[in-house]
This record gives sequence, C-alpha cells and structure tokens, in this order.
Amino acid sequence: MVSFSVGEEVLYEGQRYVITTAPAKPPYRYRLVATTPEGARLIWAVPEQMHKIEAYTRPKDDTARI
Repeated sequence: MVSFSVGEEVLYEGQRYVITTAPAKPPYRYRLVATTPEGARLIWAVPEQMHKIEAYTRPKDDTARI
C-alpha cells in the first residue's frame, strides 16, 4: 500500500489536494482540502482514490545548467 503524510499534495479525481489528516490505523480515510474560487473544498478519501504527484516523486537532474 502506498503511504501518504500530512501536508503532502496528492491528486484526487484529477484535482490537487493537500492531506490535512492521516489516520494511524484502519480504516484509512484521509481528509483532503483544496482551495477554489468559491472557498475551501474538503473531502474524505481512501488511498486507492489518491495518487502521488509524479513531478514530486520522479528524480530529475536539474543541475546541468549550473
């Protein structure tokens, strides 16, 4: 199972959210929050519904320009 932590940005249904609550034991339901023009959006999700943001997890050599 993929692990997630509080403060981590994740994708849920193609939208970016921040994890605000991470459970210590089952059931693993995470509280996610996102900002919208109308205000904050709060949802609960299980790990199977969330995806790590690939740009944060894939190594990238960006030091060649130095």
